[in-house]
Amino acid sequence: MKKLLKKAGKAILLFLLIVVVVNVLLPLFCKKPDKEYAENLRKTEFTAETTGIEKICCIDDNEEALLWRLRMIGTARESIVLSTFDLRADENGTKLLAALNCAASRGVKIQLLIDGIYQQLFLAGSSDFQALSSYDNVKVGVYNPVIPANLFKVNYRMHDKYLIVDEKMYLLGGRNSNDIFLGDQTKGINVDRDILVYDTSGGQGESLQQIEDYFHKIWKESCVSIKKGKKSSKDADAYRHMEEIYAALLKKYNDIETYSAWEKDTIEVNKITLIHNGTQAERKTPQVLQAIQYLSENADHVTIQTPYVICNSYMYDVLRGISDHGKLQIVLNAVEKGSNPWGCTDYLNQKKKILKTGADVYELMNDYPVHTKAVLVDERLSVVGSYNLDMRSTYLDTELMLVIDSEKLNRQIRETESDYMEKSKEVLANGQETEGAKYQGKVLGWKKKLYYGMLRIIIRPLRQLL
Repeated sequence: MKKLLKKAGKAILLFLLIVVVVNVLLPLFCKKPDKEYAENLRKTEFTAETTGIEKICCIDDNEEALLWRLRMIGTARESIVLSTFDLRADENGTKLLAALNCAASRGVKIQLLIDGIYQQLFLAGSSDFQALSSYDNVKVGVYNPVIPANLFKVNYRMHDKYLIVDEKMYLLGGRNSNDIFLGDQTKGINVDRDILVYDTSGGQGESLQQIEDYFHKIWKESCVSIKKGKKSSKDADAYRHMEEIYAALLKKYNDIETYSAWEKDTIEVNKITLIHNGTQAERKTPQVLQAIQYLSENADHVTIQTPYVICNSYMYDVLRGISDHGKLQIVLNAVEKGSNPWGCTDYLNQKKKILKTGADVYELMNDYPVHTKAVLVDERLSVVGSYNLDMRSTYLDTELMLVIDSEKLNRQIRETESDYMEKSKEVLANGQETEGAKYQGKVLGWKKKLYYGMLRIIIRPLRQLL
């Protein structure tokens, strides 16, 4: 018996070792750019000469981001779709759950789509989430759940963040649904951006239909529905808890069920187009980066805002191609300020390669780490969403970006970028460094230096996963 158990133990260890090796090595074999997709890009109209039927609001403040979500959920009458990478049952995540609970109680059809890893980490033990899920009109889907059948594809995550209400408006961006990105907290937070899109035609908007089609496809192809459990006394306690939270929200934000100034508080744009990497939990072609490359191929000035940069040779070639014919600026978090140690460490390892692309790099020392992902192409196009300039976003995860044709939005975001640049150290390819007018330097202590020194060695064989 002991020999049998020993053999079984060795077999399990060998299997787990194979799982680890496959998950580490397979992402090294990146898919090449999709030629058919490249041809389709050239057939796609990303601009228009007249204003369209969809209007937008750009949301950069964390508390406003919570308020707009509460307004959308609070005024929903028919349907709500919430798809998010990281929903947590923390203070502000629970506020969203409380608002959804109220919507469910009045009969609104709700579909929640959550990434499998984060669902397991942060929601599996939440009584509020379980109670919300038990409504007959609430369906919960998990993208690529963490189950034995999926052990060889745990790398493929759903990084999307969007909210669709009543098939007439949606919100899309880079914010996760938790305290780090929502609410009025002032500690342990990140700065990010959402775009609220309101369709003045009542459902005929092009990008609204694109995001709805995308959702239906990913729900059908790559998610597993959570089975509903039987209602229990714990559910009753959870309902009371969420009702108390929602009552407090109504006192603090008294228009979340009555807000109606959607057209008044949004601005006109010419055109909005959704781009994405595909929906399947598998290695992906770099479609989002291909689209950015195409949009930038004749640009005189391109600014990329990204939390960090982790590139392979193809991605460096794209950056080099942009800077060969125009001015390329990359704004990223300084190592001293960034909240992602993996991205900061890879920047220390790859800084020279990034600078060799010809880009001007701005190492940002903002009050809070900036999680925003945006690309500005000249003075007209803005690309906003969830895509980081890293290999994970390019080849492994689902990613969504909106290409928005609007000089006003471009100007608004450019003003933010100009402020960030003043808070940054500009680093040129020739090694020249210039501190911005608002730059406040910070010296890393010896413990941090030692920490990053160790990570610089550890992450080298794993950077395709970061």
